[in-house]
Amino acid sequence: MHMQSCRHANCSIGMPTMGVCMQTQRYRVLSRQAGFSLIELMIAVAIIGIAAAVAIPNFTRMYIDYEARATASEITRHLVLVRTRAMTTNQTLNVQILLVNGVVQMTTTNLAGAPALQGVTTVNAGHMTPLVFNNGAIANGGVVQFNSYGIRTSVPGTGVQNITIGGTLGGVPTAQYRVNIAPSGTSGLVRV
Repeated sequence: MHMQSCRHANCSIGMPTMGVCMQTQRYRVLSRQAGFSLIELMIAVAIIGIAAAVAIPNFTRMYIDYEARATASEITRHLVLVRTRAMTTNQTLNVQILLVNGVVQMTTTNLAGAPALQGVTTVNAGHMTPLVFNNGAIANGGVVQFNSYGIRTSVPGTGVQNITIGGTLGGVPTAQYRVNIAPSGTSGLVRV
C-alpha cells in the first residue's frame, strides 16, 4: 500500500492512497455522534417527569407510614419505661398521651399529679390522624395507668387497652398501627 501525504488543510499525517484524510473522517464521525437532538432530549425529560410523577406519591406514602410506625414504637417504648418506673419506685403512675397540633405529647405523673419523669416526651407526628384509644371511645388521646406492681389499672380494667395510630394522605388513611396494653401491663405493637 502506497502512502502519500494528505493535501487537506487540517490534516498533517500520512494517509492511504484513497485520497481522503483519516483525521478528517474521524472528526466528521465524532461530530455526528457528539450530541443529542432536541427530540431525544425532550423524550428523556418526559420519561424522567413521568417516573417522578409516579414515584413521588409512593415516597410520600412510605414516609407517612414510617412516621406512624415510629410514633407507635415511641409510645410503646415510653409505656415500657413508665411501667418499669412504677415498679421500681413502688407507686402508681399515669401516662397522659395527647395529639396536639401534629405533636404527640406524653406526660407522666404520679397520683398526686407530680411529674414522675423529667419533662414531657414529644414525638413529631405531622401527618397523623387523631390518636384513638379503646377502639374509638376516646379520640385524640387518653391515659394509661400502671400500679406499683406494673399492672395496668386504666380503663378497660380486664380487657386490652389499645391505642391506634395511623397516617393520612389526602384525606385517605394509610397504614395503621395498634399499641396493645394487656391487663398485666405488657405492651405490644401490631400493624392493623
